[in-house]
Amino acid sequence: MYINENNISNLPEWLTSYLNKLHGNDELFNHCGENPEHWDSLFNRLSNLTADDISARATEISQLLQNGNIKNEANQKCHFDPLPLMFSEADWTLLVKGIKQRTTLLNKIQEDIYGEQKLLIDGHISAKRLYQDKNYLRDGFSLPKDELKLFFTALDLYRAPNGQFKVLSDHCQCPLGLGLLMKSRIIARRVMAEEFAECNVQQIKGFLKIFQKTINEYTQYVDDPRIVILTQGIDDPNYNEHAFLSTYFGYTLVQSADLTVRNGEVCLKSLQGLGKINVILRWLPDRCIDSLEQTEYSLHGIPGLLQAVREGSVKVLNPFGSGVLTSPALQCHLSELSEIVLNEKLIIDEPAYYDVGQATTLDWRLLELASYQDKTFKLDGSIDAEKIRQLIAKDPEQYYFQDKPLFSTAPFWDGNQLIAKPVVFRCYVLTTEKGIEVLPSALCFSNEESNDPTASGWIKDTWISNAEHFDADYLTSSIPVRKRMDVTLLEGVISSRTAEHLFWLGRYLDRCESTIRILRIFIDKSTELAVYPDPRRQNIVSRLLSAIKSKRIIYPYVELQDELETFNIDDAKLMAFQLLADEQCAGSIINTLKYLFNAALQIQELLSPDSRRIMDNINEQVEVLKTMTLNISTRTMQTRLDDIISAIMAFNGSLADCMPNSNGWFLLDMGRRIERSYQILSISSTLLVEKLDESEELGLLEAALSCQVSLVTHKRRYRMYQSISTGIELLLLDAEYPRSLLFQLEKINQLCRHLPTKRRPGVIAAHEKAILLSKTSCYVTEKDYLQESVDGRRKQLIEFNHNIRANLETFCDVLLLQYFTHTKTATKLNWTNIEQAQS
Repeated sequence: MYINENNISNLPEWLTSYLNKLHGNDELFNHCGENPEHWDSLFNRLSNLTADDISARATEISQLLQNGNIKNEANQKCHFDPLPLMFSEADWTLLVKGIKQRTTLLNKIQEDIYGEQKLLIDGHISAKRLYQDKNYLRDGFSLPKDELKLFFTALDLYRAPNGQFKVLSDHCQCPLGLGLLMKSRIIARRVMAEEFAECNVQQIKGFLKIFQKTINEYTQYVDDPRIVILTQGIDDPNYNEHAFLSTYFGYTLVQSADLTVRNGEVCLKSLQGLGKINVILRWLPDRCIDSLEQTEYSLHGIPGLLQAVREGSVKVLNPFGSGVLTSPALQCHLSELSEIVLNEKLIIDEPAYYDVGQATTLDWRLLELASYQDKTFKLDGSIDAEKIRQLIAKDPEQYYFQDKPLFSTAPFWDGNQLIAKPVVFRCYVLTTEKGIEVLPSALCFSNEESNDPTASGWIKDTWISNAEHFDADYLTSSIPVRKRMDVTLLEGVISSRTAEHLFWLGRYLDRCESTIRILRIFIDKSTELAVYPDPRRQNIVSRLLSAIKSKRIIYPYVELQDELETFNIDDAKLMAFQLLADEQCAGSIINTLKYLFNAALQIQELLSPDSRRIMDNINEQVEVLKTMTLNISTRTMQTRLDDIISAIMAFNGSLADCMPNSNGWFLLDMGRRIERSYQILSISSTLLVEKLDESEELGLLEAALSCQVSLVTHKRRYRMYQSISTGIELLLLDAEYPRSLLFQLEKINQLCRHLPTKRRPGVIAAHEKAILLSKTSCYVTEKDYLQESVDGRRKQLIEFNHNIRANLETFCDVLLLQYFTHTKTATKLNWTNIEQAQS
């Protein structure tokens, strides 16, 4: 078939150069053939774009895809192509029909495997190979029949050289890539808005509504339904996708440690205690989901989950046992099974399979060797022929041959030109009570190293044109009906683990902000000393240096009773660098930023897109700090500090703009108040306790007030007379000043009212007592009493700070024990004592 010059004469050079190189198995080939209409609208819109325009769109798309992702180091970047893939109406109609047929077949096979097993008894499925598959779940026989029905699945397709579609693999347990597809569609709608409208692309919103509606139907008779998405955690390379789905659907994102089984019910560990879970949307494989009954132990399992499913107290989607449907023992015979089970041939088939005996007469250059036991095992018949002979000679029953898949290609934008890459299409399927729904799109990806689109590879959006010029789903969709008033007013529940991360996120935010200000003041004072080296300034810098080096005014806020040591001023530059970028220093800014990023990563499903983008920028600051050396100038340090604190303040602002007081968010503010209280106590008990000359005392007071952003307020309030006494009053005892200790304690006391009550009426809880003692101490203490010195030291101020600090530590301990954990620590058995008791 030849290229029709009339079709491409008006196209830009970057596109015509690709079309001129087309071969028969390229997805653009039909544009120059008999069915060009599904590409024409797109090409007409692109005809006015230059190569620079496409490159600009590619750059924008790449940034949008990564923005809002709080990236994990385990995650690898995907390249999202600006040009979509178009399917003709005929192709998509055929695919939908074939996908529905295949899903129906897999459902019936799974029902038989864990039911009557007729297919195994009649020999249509090899029982030996099936039972040896690690995805075969023997516990499936004890589960209710309605727990064996597929819910959400996916399959990878490719177009063979003859134009027919073939199935590369099925994904029946926890299909990945839906979140990536949704994000790519959102980006495509933004960057390719005109082209999207011109091509009249089908929306995926209707499918997602059915997805959520089907899940909600399992809880329609529950007054307080709880639906969670179960993920492995931040170690999972696909955690960003799980967090995105949690945000989009509004379901709570949990890990196995957040759930426990009590009296046959799966419960979420939350601030309120244990709350029953109704539906679990899992992204964990079968073999590691219940570490109590299954032989393969996993840290990500939930002991007792299978028993809870048997009792019908929880619905798990996808159901257990579905992983066996991807077993080669089944996949090699699906064509035969379709004729037996459905009495019809498969519309979309797999590559042909051959046993070892059949393959001896075939051309191995067109085949590849695969294993019944390991799905990832593949050997090329043309490259690894000698190794194949050795393996099949040793154990021929463990291997089989299949046709080598030859993928079609599609254009991808690389650099400043289009290049052809082999592509696979991942289609998503939903099985409901009313039938089978197919997502009107597909995740088109090219990854020559693996079949995982979420790994480092090339992806593009897939557009399916509407036959009509309107969205029928939009016009016919029904208005949601409020079935229960109390359900519509429910708010999402977060786990105790998430609540604790919110608490620590607040602490790290304020700790980072305070450390940056301390380092700024220290650099300013050190630089000033270099210009004006008088004894007073030297003593102030020396005390600041000593306080930082001994870690009294930075984390871990060491509390010592002895006096500060004197350090060499020449150490100032080294100390400034260590406080900024030394990963061996526990309280350094780089370490605090890393802790901050990790806490935000754990709760990213609760953050707004803007907050996630800012946090992503903060993570980039960490990478910059890692490259710094001791030769860096103080000016560059100050510039870097300005950039970091700007990002921190922007993040604080984005949180304050959308942060409610309920649902655990108040713990973030509580963490900030706790950390700020520690900072005020540490600074005042380190810099203000020594009785010194008035000028030196005022210099240290100025430094202390500057660290707490209180210097201007102090000067304006005490214009006539400033002293240690006025500084103590402002920093510690003023209940109306937002940066004072007493103000923090009052705020903490108010925030405690949001905590669930876990005490008898009329009895004050332990954490409330700690805050009440601290508040009372501040209210009854006079500033003149704290400023008095004995033998050159303000011992009353030291004792005051020590008592407040002890109360805060008690408060944090009680908070941890009562609200952040709900299971007792396991106790090691003392067998000696048991034997003595028995005797």
